[in-house]
Amino acid sequence: MVKRILSCLLLSLLFLPLIAKQKQAEEEFRLVHSDKLFMTKMENEQALELNGNVHFFYGNTEFLCRNALILDKQKIARLAGNVIVKNDSLTLEADTLAYYRIPDLMNLGGRITATEKTKEGVYRWLKSSFASYDKKNQIITAWNNVRGFDYQENARVKCGYAQWDRGNGYALMLDEPFLTSGTEDTLSVAAEKMEYFAPERKLIATFNVRVDRGEFNATSAFLIYFLESEKAIFTGEPKFVSDFADAVAREFHLYLKERKLAKAELIDSCHIDFAEERFSPKKNKVDADLVTMDFQDEQLRKFTAEGKVGYFYQQDETEKKDFMANSATGLYLQANFNEESKLQNMQMRTDINGKYVFKK
Repeated sequence: MVKRILSCLLLSLLFLPLIAKQKQAEEEFRLVHSDKLFMTKMENEQALELNGNVHFFYGNTEFLCRNALILDKQKIARLAGNVIVKNDSLTLEADTLAYYRIPDLMNLGGRITATEKTKEGVYRWLKSSFASYDKKNQIITAWNNVRGFDYQENARVKCGYAQWDRGNGYALMLDEPFLTSGTEDTLSVAAEKMEYFAPERKLIATFNVRVDRGEFNATSAFLIYFLESEKAIFTGEPKFVSDFADAVAREFHLYLKERKLAKAELIDSCHIDFAEERFSPKKNKVDADLVTMDFQDEQLRKFTAEGKVGYFYQQDETEKKDFMANSATGLYLQANFNEESKLQNMQMRTDINGKYVFKK
């Protein structure tokens, strides 16, 4: 036991100089260029003032600006004018920057842009009026007029406050976050709070969630959107509204393909008000335990209702059709629509009990 303790102490003594050298290298100040340089020595401080085309390094982190003040004892650097900071795959740009070397924290002000670009193809940027960068933990916090873009996800976001944990691939967005995916009119998500998990490519939105796709919108208290499979799960009093149907249920599952609606599943306590064709009054009703709606080119082509099913359908009188109204209950209902989302026929099967009214 004594030998083991002595061995550990010996290893520690051997590695301490290496650790100290590594730490010293990370903090090493190297001046590359400055048009003017002023050195001021005080009792408890040594100040270095740099003016004009300033370029220096702290370890592997590169700094460029117009003017800089380096306070050596306090380990603070203050930069102003076209500030650029480069560290690995991250580039920070701002009007002003204060770098506190002890906590390894940077405070940025003015026109701020944080850009991440890697050899693997990751490209994203974040803009704001104020920001801080916790270099040690790789966390960027931005507030006031925040905008962001992710090339891989083809997504843009606006909010009042955002935090990006680069190490864990986690983003938090607060203060009226609004996200668009694809082009501006393709798909949008609004909520009180959004979280993005890069490893799973998953977006979670909570409180007053609203998704707009042009042809439809969906609202709920909670949303999980899997970007890889393009599947959206709505819970918390979800509602679906479109030109041909309005629906409510305990839970919605929407399946998209290239940001276009391909399928919808309504689970538990489903109620649908639907029209005979798009933009017509939604006076027909279906209640069921499970409803599946299939879309083609974003037009409703078929829906099926299962479980405890009940429906009401009314056909208005026209030159070619007589008035008809019917209601029925059963265990299975299928409605088919043509290419223009116009109802073609309805079929009910299993334990049917119905009432049919015709006008002569």
